[in-house]
Amino acid sequence: MNEEVLREAAGSPNGPDSTGLPPDFSGPEQEQEQGQSFAAGGSEHLPADAGQEGGEERFPGFLELVYGVFFEPRPTMQKVARKPPLGQAVLLVTILNILGTGAWLVTAARFLEQELDAASLGFFAPSLQALLPLGAVAVFLWGYFRWFAFSAFLSLAAEILGGLGRARGVMAVTGLAGLPEVLLIPVQLLTLGAGPESLAGNIFSRLAGLVVAIWIIVLNIIGVREVHSLSTDRSLLAVLSPGMALLAFLLLLLAALVIAAATFPSPVPLWDYF
Repeated sequence: MNEEVLREAAGSPNGPDSTGLPPDFSGPEQEQEQGQSFAAGGSEHLPADAGQEGGEERFPGFLELVYGVFFEPRPTMQKVARKPPLGQAVLLVTILNILGTGAWLVTAARFLEQELDAASLGFFAPSLQALLPLGAVAVFLWGYFRWFAFSAFLSLAAEILGGLGRARGVMAVTGLAGLPEVLLIPVQLLTLGAGPESLAGNIFSRLAGLVVAIWIIVLNIIGVREVHSLSTDRSLLAVLSPGMALLAFLLLLLAALVIAAATFPSPVPLWDYF
């Protein structure tokens, strides 16, 4: 009787041998153990597409970086701190230097033509006009020197205050933070067109310069804070330290000149030297 039942089970199409696969003897306990091992394994048991959501973070392009500095400064400076775009910062500084040099050249040429009397200058008038290209080159190179010097001093000050960043990140931050200077170029041209005797033009130019200067300081504070992981107070102190050092140097130089003038006796009063 049992042999007939076994023959019928082996010959039936629903038997375990009909599918070509070994019988599954796993019960509920084994399925639970497989679920626990999957939860412990995490993304190793997931497919390659599901284990990685987006891969490496995409860094913004040049135009996106410019937009971020103007309208989203904090998230943009956080990205700059993680991956300093030194090449884009050099490109931006170069563009600002070219625009600033062009504005200076136009202003200097207008000043020599209208404000100075060529007849009173005599022989020196053509020489001054010929020196304009040389002055433009000096202004262009001064933009790079100012960027490098300010970045180096700012990086040193931030490290003294306990910063953990690198000089590369500070250079990228200071180069991008100077972007609002581009807004002063049309203001300078408008003031030049209004003439130096225009009171409204002069007031507007001074106010625009003050707003842009504060804007640049704020951008530098945000950048230094993100690069060096400093507090806002220490970042402010680090950003203002180059100006304070320059002011201290000028005061010491003035005191040295006064002491040097006082040590040489002369019948001329001391105030006539100044």
